[in-house]
Amino acid sequence: MGALQPGLPNPAMLPQEWPILIIDLKDCFFTIPLHPQNTKPKESHKIFHQNAKGLAREFNIPVNEARAIIKTCPVCSHRNGGQGLVIGV
Repeated sequence: MGALQPGLPNPAMLPQEWPILIIDLKDCFFTIPLHPQNTKPKESHKIFHQNAKGLAREFNIPVNEARAIIKTCPVCSHRNGGQGLVIGV
């Protein structure tokens, strides 16, 4: 049956007459690789930590999209409330 998951009951504790259905969720999702052009802003931010306006200007993406990239960055999300680093830092 695999490893027990936190929050789920132990199958041995369920009454025998109860039906058990096991669903393997890894088969329910598709993994589709992104086009390299869609990953360039995120890769660039991972190295240089530009601010949202700089990312939007450099890669011609909407500012909201650039802000989302910055908010997902583990380094920048702790600084400046997720607004990214200022120019020159």
